[in-house]
Amino acid sequence: MFGKLTLDAVPYHEPIIVVTVAAIIIGGLALLAAITYFGKWSYLWNEWLTSVDHKRLGIMYVIVAIVMLLRGFADAIMMRSQQVLASAGEAGFLPPHHYDQIFTAHGVIMIFFVAMPFVIGLMNLVVPLQLGARDVAFPFLNNLSFWFTVVGVILVNLSLGVGEFAQTGWLAYPPLSGIEYSPGVGVDYWIWALQLSGIGTTLTGINFFVTIIKMRAPGMTMFKMPVFSWASLCANILIIALVPNSDRHHRAADPGSLPGHPFLYQRYGWQHDDVHQPDLGLGSPGSVHPGSAGVRGLLRNRRDLLA
Repeated sequence: MFGKLTLDAVPYHEPIIVVTVAAIIIGGLALLAAITYFGKWSYLWNEWLTSVDHKRLGIMYVIVAIVMLLRGFADAIMMRSQQVLASAGEAGFLPPHHYDQIFTAHGVIMIFFVAMPFVIGLMNLVVPLQLGARDVAFPFLNNLSFWFTVVGVILVNLSLGVGEFAQTGWLAYPPLSGIEYSPGVGVDYWIWALQLSGIGTTLTGINFFVTIIKMRAPGMTMFKMPVFSWASLCANILIIALVPNSDRHHRAADPGSLPGHPFLYQRYGWQHDDVHQPDLGLGSPGSVHPGSAGVRGLLRNRRDLLA
């Protein structure tokens, strides 16, 4: 049932992990006790956890991003503290394998579980309102996409106390991520977390692409859309097309098939759509500044849009 995981997978011999996991468990139990005490389970289930309202899903995405930002920030603090101690000639407080796990988890969390949920949450909050739509094209799919992301978040954090996370760098660089060099469960956690969150991201891209194309208010042509909606459209086209196309035509998901594959795999990794989704933020000032400056509109002509 548990595959490679045995009792030895619980790192009870590492005090930092034990204290952290204990604090998380105690905090989680306290939260569950508070929800039960105030009788909020029905409210949370009906109004939030199963909600298909785009505004509430946007808020939940942002909450997930903030929670994971705290985890990613804690990882960064531990890495920098270890580096400071090591530069002073001391051994530091992190074993090498634990430092490698934190380094890998930090990059994965900040890109896939902070930047992406925050951007998707912002799209949920803003795009339907800018388009004059009541909701997104596929409300249930919107909720399903969110929970795919949450499962990825759970897997990343579960690896903290059960098993281990990958020690292979942000993008699981080959051949280090191969089974011969990483036989543990760390790379398995990495693969499952990114695959599940990637499914959610792809479904979100399809959802918002259809919403922007088909659900604009009467009279709102493509070139009358706000800049943020245009930025969202471009971002979702990247989500839908970039990675599947790379895998289909260039076999980017199979680094062993690429000539000079370790180096080229890294180049493909930094072309991943998730890496470029924060560029969507460039559309936010374009939606705010014109009104604040008294300008009638930012998109004066198609050349402005192409720029």
